[in-house]
Amino acid sequence: MEPEKPSDKAVTLWQSNILTSARYELTKLEKNILYLAMREMQPTDLPSQLYYVSTVELRERTGEEIKYDRLRIVTKKLLGRVLEADLPNGDLLQTHFFSSVQYIKGTGTLEISIDPKIRPFYGYLKSHFTTFQLDLAITLNSIYAKRFYEIFSMYKHLPNKVFRIPLDKLKIQLGLTDKDTGKDKYPLYANFKQTVLRPAEEINTATDLAFTYREIKQGKKVVELEFTVIYSPKTTAIDYNEQETALFGRLINDFSLRKDQAINALRTLSPAEITKRLYQIRMQITDGKVSNVGAYTAERLGVK
Repeated sequence: MEPEKPSDKAVTLWQSNILTSARYELTKLEKNILYLAMREMQPTDLPSQLYYVSTVELRERTGEEIKYDRLRIVTKKLLGRVLEADLPNGDLLQTHFFSSVQYIKGTGTLEISIDPKIRPFYGYLKSHFTTFQLDLAITLNSIYAKRFYEIFSMYKHLPNKVFRIPLDKLKIQLGLTDKDTGKDKYPLYANFKQTVLRPAEEINTATDLAFTYREIKQGKKVVELEFTVIYSPKTTAIDYNEQETALFGRLINDFSLRKDQAINALRTLSPAEITKRLYQIRMQITDGKVSNVGAYTAERLGVK
């Protein structure tokens, strides 16, 4: 049976379990930018597809004021982050999350292109997928809470929500141990527990999941963790900024407007009115009555 697509009331992010289990290290802010970009991604998107992240929405969702100079440094580092994933055929994939980030002057918007190697792993999938709620994931304060929230989300719909993972494997997955050199950021388990596991307990009060864990030892050394996941569904309402950001991407990608035209449309028309007109435009396109989609859309929205 195919999974049920998310409703408008719950902004659900989808990614392949391959990405959920991949090995990489991101900061909290880098992860939040990725979350907002993920919202519009689909496995079937064309290579030219671009995605848009509003810095205003980023600030309002996280409550964190992010100055341009800092954001520029953050996105530069994000472009260099390497992800390693084990593919079903046995291949090892090494790639980046983003191919480019362009700052659209005067709009507070980031235009992002996704590496084509991982594009098929994002969006609505029919099997071997992880889903989690955007508004819950983005507000988690710890990067480790974010990563564990994704990992635990793989198990939330399974009958058996108990799983074990070797500690050394978990550290590699979280980017805490270099797989090649063996250098461990937290060689002492007590430090790992204090810095990684305890901040992740934020999940228990801030999300639709909760977890407990049991330490499995060889002698006095902790070598494995057994997690138990508890799932309690929550629903949330879509907000204005989210609609606006999604519309910006649709106007450019699906209706061929220039960026300045899309900006003017959002400044002069409400999201509801734009959505209404886009539906009417789409009907005309489907009927074969439109030869130039961009020009026709600009005319109908009054942004020539």
